Amino acid sequence: MFISADVIVSDWTGLVFMHGTFKFIHCADLHLGSSFHGLSESDEDLGKRLRESMFEALDNIVAIAREEDVDFVIFSGDIFDDTEETLLTRSRFVSAIKKIDKNCYICYGNHDDRRKWEKSLPLPKNAFVFSKTVEEYTFSKNDADVARIIGASFSNQTTEDLIADIAGAKDIFNIGVFHCNLDSYSQDDVYAPCKKDSLLKKGIDYWALGHIHKRRIVSERPYIVYPGNTQGKKITELGIKGCYVVTVTDGSVSSIDFHRTGNFAFEDVVIDITDKNNFLDAIDVCCSNLDDKSILKITISGRGVLDNELRTDGEDSVKKTIEERTGHTVASLSFSSMPDIDLDLREKTGDFLSEVIKCGKKLSGVSRDSLLDKICSTKLSKSIKSEFEIFDDKQLKKMITDARNRIVWALLQGR
Repeated sequence: MFISADVIVSDWTGLVFMHGTFKFIHCADLHLGSSFHGLSESDEDLGKRLRESMFEALDNIVAIAREEDVDFVIFSGDIFDDTEETLLTRSRFVSAIKKIDKNCYICYGNHDDRRKWEKSLPLPKNAFVFSKTVEEYTFSKNDADVARIIGASFSNQTTEDLIADIAGAKDIFNIGVFHCNLDSYSQDDVYAPCKKDSLLKKGIDYWALGHIHKRRIVSERPYIVYPGNTQGKKITELGIKGCYVVTVTDGSVSSIDFHRTGNFAFEDVVIDITDKNNFLDAIDVCCSNLDDKSILKITISGRGVLDNELRTDGEDSVKKTIEERTGHTVASLSFSSMPDIDLDLREKTGDFLSEVIKCGKKLSGVSRDSLLDKICSTKLSKSIKSEFEIFDDKQLKKMITDARNRIVWALLQGR
């Protein structure tokens, strides 16, 4: 019998459909309209650049769709960011879907709750949005049905397993599109929880998931994939962000390739001052291999003579020095470094300095309430106690450690 390059073969059991090649983009968690609270307040220009970077990531998805000539695009939830779906964010998303000019399958996530411009600014005809109940679409190519795309959108927080009743169909490539928390991968909440063991048994060939901002291929048989977000939304969301381009050949995934979409990458950099007398040398050692558009979270660590000098000079001066030396933006700077002294050995001398060291160590071991009482023991500090209460336990203890180190160093210098 004649065998098409794209369609059908048969064996003694009957017809078995083996579909040709198709390609799609899997992306998630665009969070268009993110305001970058915290970073925006501390650096207004940086805040503007980061807000625009979320839309630049969307533009990059459009560019990838064209360059790779994909057959369709999957958006696995959190297109917008909470109440930030403004006329501008909606119109830019609508425009992007039009430019892609291929089928776009969209499930909404827990951050897409308030789509107030949905009726007055609808998505174009090439957008297929999953409703709140599970539904499916069939994608055809060269007159053959090549993919069954099944999913659901949820506009409210839920603790229900969204994929409980899902089942794959035979003789077609099945894609599940959901915004959910698989096992314990999310550190923030238990939104729409589901289990890996359950997904493995559903007959779905590719699970196109969203909600977890860290890129992860959980399984390859079948594929269970989180592409991560398209641009880092917080300074703790480190590394290059992007999407996956997936190629399916004759009913199975033949390639899955990561493509960068985020123009900026948050990087956690530790500058170790141990045995360093020149801070510029320390910067060069630790920052030589950074991405060309990195935004840095800097921690000064180690033990050495630079500790007191840097602390005395002040955070702003140190940040600007690092920025000028590296060409990167420093969004956050903290110190975990210590003076060039063996505190454990110095504690045993029995003098006033050893008592300071003992006191600092003792305070680090007390309860949170006791620690807050100690920090807010003066009239001025009591009046702003609420400002200290927002810090977590680790931050409070770091304040004590930093204070101890500064006092020790000052005493050693006879100040």
